[in-house]
Amino acid sequence: MYLSKPIKPTDTVFLGDSLTESFDLQKHFGRDDLRNRGMSGNMTEHVLFRLEEITNAKPKNVFLMIGINDLYQDMDFEKVISNIETIILEIRTKTPETKLLVQSILPVNEDRLLIDNHINKKIYQVNNRIRNICSDTKISFIDIHPDFLNETGQMDVQYTYDGVHLTKAGYILWAELLQKYLAD
Repeated sequence: MYLSKPIKPTDTVFLGDSLTESFDLQKHFGRDDLRNRGMSGNMTEHVLFRLEEITNAKPKNVFLMIGINDLYQDMDFEKVISNIETIILEIRTKTPETKLLVQSILPVNEDRLLIDNHINKKIYQVNNRIRNICSDTKISFIDIHPDFLNETGQMDVQYTYDGVHLTKAGYILWAELLQKYLAD
C-alpha cells in the first residue's frame, strides 16, 4: 500500500510515523491527490533516510509530523531537534516550490502508557523549538497539540486507545484541524 500510488507534483504528502500511517486520508478528506507516507515505528532518522522519494517528486504540499518515537526511545533532545531541522531544510532546499506544513507533535497520555518519564514535557519543549525553527525559516507551523489535551496536560483519553495512537475521535479531530490548510 505504501508505494501503491506514486507522488505527483500536484499531490499533497502526509509524512510521519504510525499516527500518520493510520490516518485514512481518503476517508477524512475524500480527495485523490493525498499521499500517505507515514510508516509505523519511524523516527526522525528514518524519515531522513526515505526523504528522497518525496523531494524527487516535488509535491505541491508536505504535511510533516515526526518525533514522538524519538522521544519515546529517549533519544537525545538536541538530536531530535537537529533531525527535524534537517528534514525541513532538505525539503526546502531540494523542492523549494513545495509548501511545507510542520505539525506539532501530539501529546501522549502517560497514565495509559504506564510511564513516568515526563515525555509530555519533552514534547512541549520540542514543539517550542520546532515552532521557532519554522518561524525563522518562514515555514508554516500547525500547532494542533493543545487541541488534544485534557485538564491535566495529557492527551485526552477520548483521543487515544493506548496513550499514543489515536482513536476514531482522534482522527476526526485531526482531520477537522487540518481542513482549512487543505482548502487551497
